[in-house]
Amino acid sequence: MIATPSSYLEVTPVSALSGYAVVPSSKPETQRAILAATLATGLSVIHNDLRCFETTLMKQACEALGAKILEREGFLEIQGVGGVLQPHNPIINAEGSGLVFRVLTALTCFTSGLTVITGDATLRTRVMSPLFDGLRQLGAKLECIGDKGRAPVANLGGGLKGGDCVLPGNVSSQFITAIMFAAPLAAEPTKMRIEGEVLSRSYIQQTIQTLRHAGIKVDASVDLSEILVHPGTYKAAEYRISGDFTSASYLIGASALFKGTVVLENLTSHSLQGERAIVDVVEALGVTAEFDDANNRTILTNPHPQISGNFTFDASDCPNIVPTLAAIGAHVAGTFRVTGGSITRLHKSPRIKAMVTELSKLGVPISPLYIGEVLDGFEILGQGGQYAGGQTLESWGDHRIFMSLFVASLRCRQTNRLEGHQDVVCSFADFREQFESLGVESVVVSASEVLVVGKS
Repeated sequence: MIATPSSYLEVTPVSALSGYAVVPSSKPETQRAILAATLATGLSVIHNDLRCFETTLMKQACEALGAKILEREGFLEIQGVGGVLQPHNPIINAEGSGLVFRVLTALTCFTSGLTVITGDATLRTRVMSPLFDGLRQLGAKLECIGDKGRAPVANLGGGLKGGDCVLPGNVSSQFITAIMFAAPLAAEPTKMRIEGEVLSRSYIQQTIQTLRHAGIKVDASVDLSEILVHPGTYKAAEYRISGDFTSASYLIGASALFKGTVVLENLTSHSLQGERAIVDVVEALGVTAEFDDANNRTILTNPHPQISGNFTFDASDCPNIVPTLAAIGAHVAGTFRVTGGSITRLHKSPRIKAMVTELSKLGVPISPLYIGEVLDGFEILGQGGQYAGGQTLESWGDHRIFMSLFVASLRCRQTNRLEGHQDVVCSFADFREQFESLGVESVVVSASEVLVVGKS
């Protein structure tokens, strides 16, 4: 949980949803393109990039390594370092971005001196030891400054020799991505063996695609249990970023709750993003999704005022939409079951626990599902109708929990108050404005106003 907030967002329930909204560009694609461009020799251009807090953190980290980044209208220009990493500052702060911390930990192995990679209080609680262990197997010299296996870490540099390393497949795909970006700089090929079930496969595939686009040779087994990255030189390239299906999931999910037509700009059918599965989900619920790739838009038509039926979804390759699925499932008349979300316990918050806790405040009949002692999903036994609302809901310091609770609040009878509205800058800075374009009203109120209302 986080400290007492200074303000809340009050979300006014609606009876219909229609109009046009613009989906943000993909955060994972933008971050990967920035990394590849930074490591390249020459000038790269990234079209339709996402500009948010976490992509800003990536740009700042890459500039610290020596890249020159210019923000133009609608695109980025990045002059890369050609694989020669010379940090301007011995301390790189990833704030709350797990990807920035993990990739910069790997890349700073190729500096000639000490670099400290750190982050905020949330990041310092996240699991990092599998990455540290994997890098050490390749020759890294790392020392944890605080708790063992956690951020911050001191990287003594000196390079990586390459060779073999072992990583878990069910903790974070970012460990794999981090080593893959560093591996081309090693003296020898780097072979990663991924043990256990490989979750979040789509993020690994996005990394492979980016590396290959930059001229790096990567061999991978079909099941991604073995990945071989060859030494190579990153080449300057042009990248075009597509719409982000995780961000779109809140708009798409909301469209499934109300009869009407919603048109989403900057969203096409072509994507490696696992979270594209949100389209399959709402289609199963009765929404028609029409991709208009020529005009870079998607049209969602919902003829049903109420979702009913029994549904089961596997989220193992689309974990970021697990909170969105909970928000949708809260309003289904029938059984709504989601499994395969175990990896989300290691995300910015324990996301299944957070959604079960907060939706229960609304009276949603939601129960956690376990595999052994590991929380893997949830089941909702809904009756349809509307929840009373009028509750204060917490985001658990996680922008995705906030946005999902926003969606869940739209069908309540009374206005809910949501904490954490400022955190949408992490990935979807104009979240409120896009929902306003669909007819949703929300207002920021101070904590003192909420307390006064509570006493009246």
